Amino acid sequence: MFRKNLNESQRKVYDACCNGWFIGGEYRAMFDNHERRFYADSVRWLYDEVNDWFESHSDRHAGSPIVVQCLA
Repeated sequence: MFRKNLNESQRKVYDACCNGWFIGGEYRAMFDNHERRFYADSVRWLYDEVNDWFESHSDRHAGSPIVVQCLA
């Protein structure tokens, strides 16, 4: 039900986080030429962090695909 209440950009980030989720630890999120590492113990926590970061770039990159990968 959570996903249903998200806008299109938020759904894109949520889906990338779910697809990249493995277990708590270090994650890398990438879009265009931007990359950032995150530490999370839950997919929801990872989503919240990645979404805040992605939204801070939305003025120029809202249409960009985003990838989230587990590093450890």
